[in-house]
Amino acid sequence: MRPTVLNVAFALFMANVPWVDGLADDDIHIVFSTDCSGYQNWQAEALAYSALMVGQQGHITRIVSNCPDDADFAMMRRSSYPNYHVHITPKFSLDEGREYFPYYNKPLGVDHWIKNAVPAVSQSVVVLLDPDMVFVQPIRPDGVKNKDYILYTGHRKKSEVSDAVREGHPVGQQYLIGSGWVNFKRDLICGPGSPCTTVSHDTANEHYALGPPYLLHREDAKKVFDAWAKFVIKVREVQGRSVADMLSEMFAYCLGAAHHELPHDRLDHFMVSNHRADGEAWEFIDKLEEYSNFNPCMGPQVPPPDAALPLLVHYPGEVIPYIDPGMGGWKFHKKHMPQNIYDCKAKIPGWTSDDGRGPVTVTPEQIWTQATSPSSKCSNKHQETDCKRQAWVACYVQKTIQQSILAYKAKFCKPGYSVELDGSLLHPAVMHVKVDPYGAPLSGTKQTREGLKDKYAGEDGSKEYHKKLQRERAFAVASGGVSASSSSDNSPVAAAAASSSSSSS
Repeated sequence: MRPTVLNVAFALFMANVPWVDGLADDDIHIVFSTDCSGYQNWQAEALAYSALMVGQQGHITRIVSNCPDDADFAMMRRSSYPNYHVHITPKFSLDEGREYFPYYNKPLGVDHWIKNAVPAVSQSVVVLLDPDMVFVQPIRPDGVKNKDYILYTGHRKKSEVSDAVREGHPVGQQYLIGSGWVNFKRDLICGPGSPCTTVSHDTANEHYALGPPYLLHREDAKKVFDAWAKFVIKVREVQGRSVADMLSEMFAYCLGAAHHELPHDRLDHFMVSNHRADGEAWEFIDKLEEYSNFNPCMGPQVPPPDAALPLLVHYPGEVIPYIDPGMGGWKFHKKHMPQNIYDCKAKIPGWTSDDGRGPVTVTPEQIWTQATSPSSKCSNKHQETDCKRQAWVACYVQKTIQQSILAYKAKFCKPGYSVELDGSLLHPAVMHVKVDPYGAPLSGTKQTREGLKDKYAGEDGSKEYHKKLQRERAFAVASGGVSASSSSDNSPVAAAAASSSSSSS
């Protein structure tokens, strides 16, 4: 790699500032929050597999909240990713007589996790994702290897920002959420005299207009998560319904970070999501041929290492890269994914979708050709980059999900599991299932244990057994029987320890 001004500047920055000694690539803990629904079960495993696929190091924890009494935690533990954990929280959304509000889960969940994780969080860097994300490149504590791949559209010089995470220097992805929280009654939320009350609109936009991935040093995460959990409730109490549901949670994070005087370097290169949004890593897709030339529609699924690509895809609700004059188009929609896709006997979702107007079947190559052809209906209806962006995201996400299912089945299912690539993406109305107020399916064909290898088919899925596994794993780590860097909720060490404990008790 030829040295450039930015790479040289970063090397000097690392050499001359005492607190930026290099951190190991595995000195990192990825965490994301979900409920226990089938809708988020499949998202969790797709995320975990994608991390494995791109060579992500460190640990991954799925936080689960509001689980029913009969939730199958054995199923949640099963993952292709080796250092994978499941952390169970109380039912926050229903505590203390409050109305159901799903956006309490994330801030209260991560706060509960960092205070109560078993074993305790020991990695230097904590990265908070959303479950509907898949990795394209690994996230490292020291940031991307080629600093020319940092994208930044703020008001400072690019050489003045860094994607290396250290104590006192958190980093995040730009989101176009604005600075509306500056107009809140901040003294009633953060407390009189809090530093959050003095943040200006300019500072809010430069340092706090962000969202997942949030990347913080562990000690900073403890502070911010604690304040975030408190402030998200106060935002609802003080500002009421004048704030949109999701924004109340995101603004509470801003308030928590500002309260502890932890301005973030707000960067653009971590993620792509909304194909019409600024401040995301779309430059790498728009100029694909000049950068990585990685095209998941036309070739292999695994991206090249350390390439000029976004680190994550945060898949939006709906992607329609292929416009068919008769049917309206092939469509990827996360809420149209069947909930049992990791069932050993289930068909793998292929390239057919049905949004209620009849099935449309395509190939990945057709998606790209139609989306990028100057004569295509997509290009005529939208800007050319819109179509190209949607096609790239649709192919990458769908192929990643397909590969994750094959990897899961190879690891956990008996021989003879289904490898048919002819399942369909179906609108909830087509599946005849109810949806929640946010459009997510509330029911559907559930994942079963049929076809699992014997040691998984009979595994105890209770909450009590899961917590016992965690205690045994923590003891093994503390006693030196297994290293914290190699332990996991689904590891043989944890299972064997728990089994031994069960037989002796």
